[in-house]
Amino acid sequence: MKNRFFCVVLSLCFFAPSIYAQYKSTQDYREADDEQWAQLERRLHASWASRDVHYGKTTVPQLQLKSDTVVYAWRGERVGVEAVLFSPVTTEKLALRLSDWTPTRLLGGQNFAKTIPATQGTARFLRYVLTDEFKSCGKHPDGLTPYSVPDVIDLENTMAVEARTTYPVWLTLEIPRDAAAGEYTLFLDVQNAENQAVVSRLKLRVNIVDRTLPTPENQAFHLDFWQQPYSVSRYEGVERWSDRHFELLRPYMELLARAGQSVVSAILFYEPWGDQSHDKFSPMIQTTKKRNGKWAYDYTIFDRWVEFMASCGISKQIDCFSMVPWDMTFRYYDEAQGKDVDLKTTTSSAEYKALWTSFLKSFAAHLKKKGWFEKTLIAMDERGLQNMLDAYGIAQEAVPGMKMALAGNYHKELTDKLADYCIAFGQSFTADELKMRREKGWYSTVYTCCTEKEPNLFTNSRPAEAAYLPLYAIANDFDGYLHWSWMNWHDTPLTDSRFRLFSPGDTYVIYPGPRSSVRWERFIEGVEQAEKVRILREEYAKNGDSEALKKLNEAVEAFKSGNLTLAEPASKVVNQLENIVNK
Repeated sequence: MKNRFFCVVLSLCFFAPSIYAQYKSTQDYREADDEQWAQLERRLHASWASRDVHYGKTTVPQLQLKSDTVVYAWRGERVGVEAVLFSPVTTEKLALRLSDWTPTRLLGGQNFAKTIPATQGTARFLRYVLTDEFKSCGKHPDGLTPYSVPDVIDLENTMAVEARTTYPVWLTLEIPRDAAAGEYTLFLDVQNAENQAVVSRLKLRVNIVDRTLPTPENQAFHLDFWQQPYSVSRYEGVERWSDRHFELLRPYMELLARAGQSVVSAILFYEPWGDQSHDKFSPMIQTTKKRNGKWAYDYTIFDRWVEFMASCGISKQIDCFSMVPWDMTFRYYDEAQGKDVDLKTTTSSAEYKALWTSFLKSFAAHLKKKGWFEKTLIAMDERGLQNMLDAYGIAQEAVPGMKMALAGNYHKELTDKLADYCIAFGQSFTADELKMRREKGWYSTVYTCCTEKEPNLFTNSRPAEAAYLPLYAIANDFDGYLHWSWMNWHDTPLTDSRFRLFSPGDTYVIYPGPRSSVRWERFIEGVEQAEKVRILREEYAKNGDSEALKKLNEAVEAFKSGNLTLAEPASKVVNQLENIVNK
């Protein structure tokens, strides 16, 4: 596992130069406050900052300057820390540099600890992307005033800060799994990029708690972000499923695996989601109707995709879309006509049953040959109860034991049928249903989409909302969280997150590069906190520490309602829980 993540770091340094070149940040539509900037000393200012604030590009940050701060972490944790640089005058080109981590105080009577190398962390400039206040589904309204938010964690660590401009900096620290517990000190140096002279220095103390998180592939939290490999091929101008396409995909999928992603998203027939994606989803299995009327199937792309994802660290489950697509159209190649044909049908028709009975029998035989049958599910998205019951009946008749999944509304009639059932935010299973499903080894999870104004993963969401979502899941006794899109880009994802149909940022949380995002890093934070809660609950219950367990459960209970207010924002409850599980 450690070697694979080391490869991710190397790939970020040497891979695909076309998407690693510097790009011009988006303009800010808000004018600078000249009076505020004029009050500042004419030099670069640097400070540690809050991860819970979107600092405006042309606004003087409202904070108390801090050159020293402390964070707490478990071994194996991925930690995000934010700083901010701002200046009333244009600076020379600046470079960010992290020092080694020097042990300064050890726990438990230890008298020796290795220095942690600087390579366990990165410091990158945050880039701004356009958003607006749209928080809904449907056609994006015209006339909304755009503004910029710092969400893109760039690949560059050199930049000149323009006059009257604020640029946050994001530190990502990977806490070694073998680190001695205690406090370590490191420095973020802001240097003149030409002569390496230190312009500003910020001190960071990292307190490593004497606890260790499970490796991502061993975490209990069931994470499912649907993949969109076609965006990468279109954005980079390469042929779908070419060797180059897979080469470009690897760092994205390894980054997804780092969060503990459990599920491979596979496409059975052309475009399961109609018009909601910028890039159409092509099938990974070629279905052909022969001249003699029989069906034939080519699994070449499907097999390569599943094997590729396993090589990236994602192999627990394969969700295959979809027996019930949004427009109920199934495209196949007809040999007699020499062209693709679209079958428009319903789940109750004889032709639907014939199509899927043949497909599922062949597919199941192939899966069993590959050793994948038990972890493969036929998956649907937001389909109605009767459609699901029809599809379930056909699947079980064709292949008894074929598992199925749904991300959609709660229906009690489906709770004893679906091996992976993800219901909408605000809905719930009964305690008996959850008990029954866990006894079967089935997953019961929750999702958000464009419907939920907050909490969510939009670029106009408050940063802590991303960390809030996994904790909402465990507070309501779900096994995990699902989101429909991880990298479903439009034409200008690096500069403008708005989309024609949904809230800004709803279609992706990772940027071309791959460039991570504040949203993604905060979401990983939430998953890690959820794992900590699980581990501590088990420990406190085993040891009979009822007082500690009560305090922890009270902090988790604050997430249960999912209701956020100005008085009770996501940041408040997230930070309260973080203090309990870390200290």
